[in-house]
Amino acid sequence: MDPPSRRDALALLYERHYRELVRLAFALTSDWDLAEELAQEAFVRVWRSWGNIRDQQSAPAYLRTTVVNLARRSLRHRLQERRAWRGADDPGTADPGASIDLLRALARLPTRKRACVVLRYYLDLSEADTAAALGVSAGTVKSQTAKALRRLQRLLAEPGPAPAPRPQRGQGGA
Repeated sequence: MDPPSRRDALALLYERHYRELVRLAFALTSDWDLAEELAQEAFVRVWRSWGNIRDQQSAPAYLRTTVVNLARRSLRHRLQERRAWRGADDPGTADPGASIDLLRALARLPTRKRACVVLRYYLDLSEADTAAALGVSAGTVKSQTAKALRRLQRLLAEPGPAPAPRPQRGQGGA
């Protein structure tokens, strides 16, 4: 049986950070079900490696890094599947004539650029914390973020039809 301190610490960590991690994973993958799976997997991994975490205050950063890495792996896997199904090297992109909202524009960014934007502006992490989560230098975070923001600006400026209204949760859709 696990010591109560570990169980209590992880329960508190889950309570405080689960939703944030799901939102992070969703911003990286654009898939709610996958986002929930990735967040849950991050907690399973922190549970397994709890004894290796020297400073329990760093556990939220460990969780974010784990979610980012799991999302990367998942996106690579989906890309490989698409390529295999299409039988081509080009994974394709969203229809340029389609309406482009922020999530669609984010989804069109390369994984590292998307991760930089999401961690910096969605989770409001510092450059140093973002760099630590991604395993890159702060300079890489700065350059990737700047390039991503320029690309997002272009994507969001592309003309397209007005977006269709989405049904609210709990309401039926047509």
